[in-house]
Amino acid sequence: MAKKIAVIGLGHFGFQLAVDLTEKGAEVLALDDDMERLEDIQDKVTHAVRLDAREEKALRSQGIDQFDAVVVAIGDDFEATLMTVAALQTLKAKRIIVRATTEIHERILRHLGIKEVILPAVEAAMRLANSLLFEKVVDSFSLSSDFTIMEVNAPASFHGKSVADAGFTSRYGVTLVTIKRREEYTGFLGIGKHERDRILGIPQPDLTIERGDILVVFGSKRDIELMLSA
Repeated sequence: MAKKIAVIGLGHFGFQLAVDLTEKGAEVLALDDDMERLEDIQDKVTHAVRLDAREEKALRSQGIDQFDAVVVAIGDDFEATLMTVAALQTLKAKRIIVRATTEIHERILRHLGIKEVILPAVEAAMRLANSLLFEKVVDSFSLSSDFTIMEVNAPASFHGKSVADAGFTSRYGVTLVTIKRREEYTGFLGIGKHERDRILGIPQPDLTIERGDILVVFGSKRDIELMLSA
């Protein structure tokens, strides 16, 4: 079932994010009060609606609480961002992600209880699109419109299996580049316990995949998605 995502604010970041999500198979509702922006995007997303997102009643009319996520990408009008966030919180939106333009704005949003705050960049939009659609994705780097390198949490079905038995290439057409594993170590002079990521190098066929492992994989976005749903 396609994920339902609303994008509020169709500046450069919001526009790019809405289009990327649609191309990746999401059902996207694009919201803005600028008719010209809506006309530019209406053929590229599922729905495009003109409204003032600061108004709780307007957002309620779109069933905003039924969406898997709402991205507030209004931009430089921070007052409008805050009013929109307040309305979304009142409507109990499931997941609120807000674009901030400065670190000060980011801190203010986090004090308001917004856990997911991003700073503007097209690259951030593409990474966010992947994280919204593929919940196990930790990070990603697109090499082209089709192929990408992703860091993903090892699916539960892989836990306890060897690299060979997981069938990355034979079953999914995906290449396992390496594995990042969290390990505990003792600090300087034996003081304190700390954690760090250890890169396991080129994975050998008999290496066992453990719970908590981060798999660095290369392949088409479609093949990686199929692997993550295993």
